[in-house]
Amino acid sequence: MSVHPSLPEKLAVADWTEPKQAAVSGRRFCAVVVVIVLILTSLPFIFAYTTAPTTRHFTGVMYNIPDHNQYFAWMRDLSHQNLAANRLTPEPNEPALFHLLWWSAGRVGTLLGLEYAAVFGALRVIATIAFLVSAYGFLRIAVSGPVQQRLAFLIFAFGGGLGVVWIVVKYVQGLPEAPFPFDTYTSEPNSFFIALAFPHFGMALALIIALIGLTLYAQQRQQLRYAALAGVVGALIGLQHAYDLLTVGAVLGLWWLLIWWRDRRFPAFLFKAGLIIAAFAFPPAAYLSYLVLTDSTWGGKLAQFDNAGAWTPGPLHLPILLGVPLLLALIAFRPRMLRSRNDAELLVAVWFLAHFVLAYLPLSFQIHLLLGWQMPIAVLAARAIHDIIWPWLRVHVPRLAWPALAIVLGLCVVTNAYIFFWRFYDLSRYSQPYFLSQDEVAALRWLGTHTTSQDVVLGVLEINQHVPVWSDARAYVAHWAGTLDFFTKQKNAERAVNPATPQEERRRLLNEFTVTYVIVREQDSPRLAFAASASSDLAPVYENATVTIYRVQPDAHVSGP
Repeated sequence: MSVHPSLPEKLAVADWTEPKQAAVSGRRFCAVVVVIVLILTSLPFIFAYTTAPTTRHFTGVMYNIPDHNQYFAWMRDLSHQNLAANRLTPEPNEPALFHLLWWSAGRVGTLLGLEYAAVFGALRVIATIAFLVSAYGFLRIAVSGPVQQRLAFLIFAFGGGLGVVWIVVKYVQGLPEAPFPFDTYTSEPNSFFIALAFPHFGMALALIIALIGLTLYAQQRQQLRYAALAGVVGALIGLQHAYDLLTVGAVLGLWWLLIWWRDRRFPAFLFKAGLIIAAFAFPPAAYLSYLVLTDSTWGGKLAQFDNAGAWTPGPLHLPILLGVPLLLALIAFRPRMLRSRNDAELLVAVWFLAHFVLAYLPLSFQIHLLLGWQMPIAVLAARAIHDIIWPWLRVHVPRLAWPALAIVLGLCVVTNAYIFFWRFYDLSRYSQPYFLSQDEVAALRWLGTHTTSQDVVLGVLEINQHVPVWSDARAYVAHWAGTLDFFTKQKNAERAVNPATPQEERRRLLNEFTVTYVIVREQDSPRLAFAASASSDLAPVYENATVTIYRVQPDAHVSGP
């Protein structure tokens, strides 16, 4: 007989025969994990804020500046009005978008007098707590046994893919960039990466898990009041991340059908629950559908979503994207789970399989439908470790059982370890896009006090993407999807600030969308040369050591060819 302690003996810290004591211990375990995640994901922010040179300004964003600038622009508008316009494009458009998350963030920021970076930091903490607590609550009702619950929670919180292999390939082969970057940096199925950099995904993940969990709980208790709560959660999803309703609808709909098939009778209770949830969730989803179908600005934004080339990596890449947790989940999955008498087991199996289809729907935002997959993957991965891997190790290689388990768990987190430590290296450059120079900040603040929503500001993308965040002006070019006809405007902006561009061509570009201000940095265009080529159409109204802002003279808009 092996002298090695069992996995339950190592992981369990309470007498699980006492439910109340077990529940208290479980909550403490959850709290400890939440604190660890918050501490780890806060360290890169602390590093950036405390080590930045006095000449540099940290934006407060850890990854994906363009999208976050879009959200901050919405937050700026929604801080004082209920609908936001698309100010990432120069075309005039009326405020039409309501987004609950950024409306709430904007209102709280205004109430407390906080700038967007501080609001974002607070939101990141709140979202991380929300999705981790939601996940642990789901595990408490869906997974039997505290050991599997804890294993699943740890895998959910820290697990990631094997995308780091492409980083190794990059350096081994001396490539300028790592191949297949979406295998490494896709955040939706990666809870730790979400906690580090994507609070809007964190809130959406919390709501997805809460809605599915409440529906399961309603079924277990046969009480429609929990379905009503799930409906409220569905409405919240619809008001901030509506496409996640596709995930929820597919998972719960398939679950309902399989229960009907399994029991050979119509699942009336779940049907009623579904109607209640749909009644809450349908109106906001219908509003957003109406908006993109009838408003050319917002519809055009959605139509450009594929500009980013952000598609779900192909099926053969899923073992890299989702890594060891997926492989473990596949080991644990059994087709008989789809006939299970245990509603929770059936739900997890359906949820796991549904994403294989959702992730490849012919939709421009298909990659976002990976969000939430980490939950059923974590449940099944924990089962594989608890029921298959660990017993096999104890029997066949008892002396190596714990080292082998450590290797398996280490492979689950290796890519997240790389992402975490790479943030420090990336931030230590103190460069764009995560840092602005103090001259750039001063110029943006000037625009914030001298422009209105009627103004259009033109500059190269690197600086112009910040204009809608720091001011009420519309940006000539700012975002790969939000700026209509993005690639043309990106080239046009570069032409407009180029001193070699003929005056007539520059005037035509400025006239097309009634540009009122042009922002020119020394690194974009030698400013002396640009000033010499600007003629009387452009008058400097602000200047510091590296940035000049020009006012387009009113006559320039009527004097073009």
